[in-house]
Formats: sequence, C-alpha cells, structure tokens
Amino acid sequence: MSSIYNLEPITKGKVLLYTSHGDIEIELWARETPKSCRNFVQLCLESYYDNVIFHRLVKGFCLQGGDATGTGSGGESIYGGDFKDEFHQRLKFNRRGLVAMANSGSPNTNTSQFFITLGEAPELQNKHTIFGKVAGNTIFNVIRMAELETDSNDRPLEPPFIKSVEVLNNPFDDIVPRDIKRKPEVTEVVKKKKKKSEMKATKNYKLLSFGDEAEEDEGEILEATEKVGKIASAHDKGNDVKLSKDVAVTDEQLIQDREVIKSQAEIIRNKLKKENSLAMESLVLPLTAEKEQKIKQMKDQSEKLINDIKKIGKVEKEKTETPVNKTDQDLNDSEKHIVNEFRRELKETKGKFKESKKTKSERGKEHLKLLDGFKVSIKESRVMHEVVLDEAVNGDEEEELLNSINLFSHSFVDQERKAKVKDANIMDDDTYEIYDPRHPINKRKRVKPKEKSSEKWKKTKMLT
Repeated sequence: MSSIYNLEPITKGKVLLYTSHGDIEIELWARETPKSCRNFVQLCLESYYDNVIFHRLVKGFCLQGGDATGTGSGGESIYGGDFKDEFHQRLKFNRRGLVAMANSGSPNTNTSQFFITLGEAPELQNKHTIFGKVAGNTIFNVIRMAELETDSNDRPLEPPFIKSVEVLNNPFDDIVPRDIKRKPEVTEVVKKKKKKSEMKATKNYKLLSFGDEAEEDEGEILEATEKVGKIASAHDKGNDVKLSKDVAVTDEQLIQDREVIKSQAEIIRNKLKKENSLAMESLVLPLTAEKEQKIKQMKDQSEKLINDIKKIGKVEKEKTETPVNKTDQDLNDSEKHIVNEFRRELKETKGKFKESKKTKSERGKEHLKLLDGFKVSIKESRVMHEVVLDEAVNGDEEEELLNSINLFSHSFVDQERKAKVKDANIMDDDTYEIYDPRHPINKRKRVKPKEKSSEKWKKTKMLT
C-alpha cells in the first residue's frame, strides 16, 4: 500500500461530510481535476448535499450518493449542465477510499453524483474522474456503511444520509456560492423521523399502584368538560354568590360590535381620502401655474440669447470677409519690400505651374530644340579645331590653341588600356585559367591516375 500512496499526487483542499454513520473526511486533488473539485466544493458551500442519501451500495465495489432526488437519476452541476471527464495518469482505481464522479453511462456526463470505492476497480479506469480520497480513520465509517443490508436493486434498506457538509480547506478562493432557493428533498429516513403518530395517547392505569383512583378522577373531569363544553372555572363550579355564572358579553353582541367598528373605520377612511385629495389639488394647481410661468420666462431668455449670439457671429464674419484694401503709397518701405518679394515668388510659382501643365508634345519639342543646339555646338567645335591646326606654326602653339578650344573638340582616349593590350595566348600572373570538369580532356586527366593507382595496388597484392 505504501507504494500506491507514493505514486498518488499531493492533495489540495479538504471537505468534511457529517453523515448519519459518522464523519467522512475527503481530501481533494484540485490541481489534477480542477473542474470536478470546483463543482464539488461549490455544491458543498451551497448546502446542496444536506439531507441527501447514499442511494446505492454494491458491496466490495462502491457506495454512491449525491443525488438530491434520492433516485439515482437526478443531479445538477454548477456549470448549468454536464461537464467533461478529467483523467490523470497517477490517479488509478487500485484501492478503496477513492472518491470519483458518477455519470449516466456515457463519457462527459458528470453532474453532482459521486461514489466512494470499497475495493479495486480497474474496469472503471479512464471512464470516471477520480477527484479525491477518504482521509485518516474516517475510512472505517465508510466500511460501516458498506455492511448495511440492501435490496435486489442494490438500494440500502435504511439508507445512510449526509446531515451537513463543512469545507475545511477551500482550494478555490474565487468561488461565490449562488443564492439558489432549492426545496430540500426530504429523504426516506428524515420522513420516518418527522412522521407523527396518528393514534391518540391513552393511559394504561394498570401499570400504576393508584390506578383506580386516577381513573375515577379522570372520569369526573371528562363529565364536567362535556357538560360545560370547555374547561370549568370557579364561576361554573363554585357556589359563591359574589361570582356570577352569567356571561358578561354574548357572541351576538361581539359580532355586532365588530360590524359597528368596521363601518366606523370605513367612514373615517373615506373622509381622510377626500381631505387628502382636496389638499393635493390645492397644492398642485398653484405649483403648476408657477412652473409654467418660470418655463415661459426661461424659454424667452434662451431665445434672446440665441439671437444675440447669431448677430455677433454675423458681424464677425463680415469683418473677416471684408478685405482691407491698401494702396502701395500707404505702405512703408519694409512692407513694400515684403510685398514685392511675395509678388516675385508668386510669378515664379505660376510659371513653374504652367510648365508642369505642358503637354507631352510641347515637352518633346523642347527636348528636340536642346538636341539641335547641342549638335550645332559640336559642329562649331570641329570647325574651330580644323582652323587651329591650319594656323598653328609650332607644336607648342598647337597645344596651347587646342587647350583653349571648347570641350566638344576633344575625344577621350585611355592610354593605360592601350599599353595593357596583350596576346590571348600569352599566360601571365594576371590571367585566369578556366577549368571545366565536364570537358573530355579534363575527364581523361582524372581517370588516368585512378587506373594507375589500381594497377599498382594489384601488383603489390600479387607480390604479397
């Protein structure tokens, strides 16, 4: 058993069931099965399990309860319906005292019913959620319940029931119990206790030593009560003259007095209602008139304010819209300078804007004009170059004249490139050799050394 307990995870949470056969302390695996434990703890806090019986007992197998109807076909969860199963590899049906959820025979149909195992049950593995265990010596109370007699339907003849539940350690701090007004389901045991005997109490005078005297006294008392119809008093039994036997007020007089009182009360109520209605009318009418006057005054004032605001707005608009026309003569020197610069910038921006608005044909014409001018400048530079060469006397004069000519008369020549022109067949340090492995010559070069090496290996093998 110690090895089994070592494999089980650490518990978190504890609940104590006060039953008719002793207390049952249940420790919960809230980390491994949070949904089942939350459901069980919240139902305990809501007193759902109070006066609920254990409706099923299979000896050597399980003790089942948690159905408020006591039939085994009821039950409800805090989630508003069935909730899913929660299985854990370290929780197994390998001993007695395990607390698990009962379902309707199909997976993921858990509600409020639970059962306590009375032995090993490997056939229930991964079919029912294990969420707790019976702790300490309270397991012996479960064993006591397991020894009760049952009928053919595994129902205890005298079902044990849960009196109340106490949550000793709540693993969920955020649980808020619901305000559910549930009619408590009265169990069979509680019904038997609450039943009152319908038989009248009778005295057995034979058991008493003075039974004969007591019986005689009882007979006299009964005769007196039958004559009077009620318990006799000193007025009825006594012979004193001062004590009259007549009734002070008869039943008819009492009825009449009650009717008179009711009629007077109705009259008073009607008067009060009329007075109240008149008082309310007198109070309401002047108040309504005053209110109407105040409302009218407020409306008039608001309309006046709105009109004034509109007038002020119109005046300000007229001021802003009317331009201030000043002539150049009225301006200062600094103002004139600023105005002139502003006008010049306006002209430039207008000109740029007009140029940007030109069509493609106009732009093309401008480009062609520029090209024509470029051609003309090249022709002129060539003519100048020929004239200079004709007029030059010495080489020094020719160089000076050429330097003075326009740029377009020169032609660019790379002298270094002329010097570096070489023959393609001459190999140098600067030349690069291209080696293509797919070329047939290179293939032969690779294959021949391999064949030679294989021949050498064969010869060495023959020698050995």
